[in-house]
Amino acid sequence: MKRILAIFTCCMLVVAFGVGIVNAQANSKYELPPSLKAFEGLSIGGLAYIDYKAGKSGSQYYNKFSLTRGYINIKKKITPWLSARITPDIHRSDNGDITLRIKYLYARLYFPNLAFLTNNFIEVGQIHIPWLDFKEAINGYRCQGTMLQERNHVFNSADQGIAWFGYFGGKMSKQYQESVDKHYAGKYGSFAIGVYNGAGYHSDEENHNKAIEGRITIRPLPSVLPGLQLSYFGIYGKGNVADNPPDWRVNTFYVSYEAHLYTFTFTYANDKGCQSGSDENNKEGFSVFGKVKMPFYPKLELIARFDNWDPNTDAVNDVSNRTIVGVGYHLYKNNLLLVDYERLIQDGGPDSYFFQTVLQVSF
Repeated sequence: MKRILAIFTCCMLVVAFGVGIVNAQANSKYELPPSLKAFEGLSIGGLAYIDYKAGKSGSQYYNKFSLTRGYINIKKKITPWLSARITPDIHRSDNGDITLRIKYLYARLYFPNLAFLTNNFIEVGQIHIPWLDFKEAINGYRCQGTMLQERNHVFNSADQGIAWFGYFGGKMSKQYQESVDKHYAGKYGSFAIGVYNGAGYHSDEENHNKAIEGRITIRPLPSVLPGLQLSYFGIYGKGNVADNPPDWRVNTFYVSYEAHLYTFTFTYANDKGCQSGSDENNKEGFSVFGKVKMPFYPKLELIARFDNWDPNTDAVNDVSNRTIVGVGYHLYKNNLLLVDYERLIQDGGPDSYFFQTVLQVSF
């Protein structure tokens, strides 16, 4: 297995760097004066979630303002085939201090189409895992909270490794991308496969195991039902502990449909263990999500979500059900205001609920 992983990793690097060398002299453009050269291909942006919650957790009532996300996205196009990104992210430590940590830091290497496999690139460094960036682009309301499996601590959204991303059969039409969704807009679907440490971006690697992670998404009827996509995401690895790490397996099946005025998704997860290695339980759950724009005022959007999660299918009285309903108002582009209500009911545990208002600021 280690030899196969090493060969896979080396092949991806060789392909990307080889294509880059071949294309390094292509597409020459007007050069900026030396004093402005550092700004060529440079973009700086940010993403913040400014949150207020009031609710009850167990027997404790609370209300507070908080910053639940604070990205600074710095991206640089170095050549037509090479770009880089660094994203510091705020984090509240155990003692309450807000500190900065690195969420993403990677090089991205683009290479030409390989027959039906198009829009190819490789990320290497601290990179996206194949799943959450894809799913969150369809959901659009990460500011409310994390997705099903991340919220239940099976994995998180970034890790150190190398991965190949691409589309099947080119891109969807410009009209579809502008009116529905420009993200992961492969005409017949998209894919991602990579090798990762398996620790996630919160932790250092505690063992020598590497996790294989992959996603395949099929858009079966791009002309008839362009918004329909069928996806599978899997992880094969070990939990991140030094001694006798338990198995970590993820099997996720996802059906999504996107249109101009509405989006509906269904997620089914059948997992074993978790990224941290803190247990080796068999887990199962599902999530249903929908959002609908108001036809008379498309800036206004209703959202609803229901999660069912069983953290140990061999035990009883431990299932949780989470219900989320809310109203989102799109202020401008990706800037929005969300007001929502969430309730968590747990078998054998304390129930909780909260009312939430989130301002998502994006530039």
